[in-house]
Amino acid sequence: MAALALMAAGCSVKPLPPETGSAKFGIDITWHGHSCFSVVDSVSRTVTIDPFDATVGYGVLKLRADALLITHRHFDHDNRSAVRTRAAVLDLVESTGTATVASGLVVTGIASAHDAEQGQVNGSNTFYLFQMGGLRCLHLGDLGQGKLTEFQLKMIGAVDVLFIPVGGVTTINAKQARKIVDLLRPGVVFPMHYGDQRFFRLEPVETFAKLFPAEQLRWLDSSTVRVRFSDLTDRPIVYILSPQNHN
Repeated sequence: MAALALMAAGCSVKPLPPETGSAKFGIDITWHGHSCFSVVDSVSRTVTIDPFDATVGYGVLKLRADALLITHRHFDHDNRSAVRTRAAVLDLVESTGTATVASGLVVTGIASAHDAEQGQVNGSNTFYLFQMGGLRCLHLGDLGQGKLTEFQLKMIGAVDVLFIPVGGVTTINAKQARKIVDLLRPGVVFPMHYGDQRFFRLEPVETFAKLFPAEQLRWLDSSTVRVRFSDLTDRPIVYILSPQNHN
């Protein structure tokens, strides 16, 4: 799969090394709101996923990254103009297959459906699987299928960090998301795509959180948390972050 390079001028960021960051450092994960996250490793390699536009209600995004992943072309996931490059180019991935971006990061896109009708209502959606800082990360975009297929499970394999929609209406709901968490057995879970938006009233994150014991929940006032493989346990920790202020 080809990655589209978006050019930018006047950058002074040092070139990235081919290694995808130290496992001892892990990764810093920032939630910008809705389904948009940035993942940063020990060498400052930055991957941003699904930037939204100002109509969503989380403010105006102005981000920088080395790679941009777009799970599908809806306005609340596809505001690519909100993300500028950190260095010479911004690698854009917006389809299935495998691409090498950001000086050595391998990203695998896996086909899925945005609804329970095989994409006939809301169209297609792409999962993205990549490894940074010794952690296998999976972003499910706007997953609308109630169940994952055998092919998808085979492509996904082991998961350490899972980004999963939980708000229902246009994606899977909280109970469906919990079943997928139980199936994939990640070490860390980041719920996304929930709450009252300007265009939809989605289920609150509390509906998903109630499906887990209190000791597995981490309610943070921060928008960023560091995750390391060495910190993972048999029971998934659910991080509920405060969205970064973009106003």
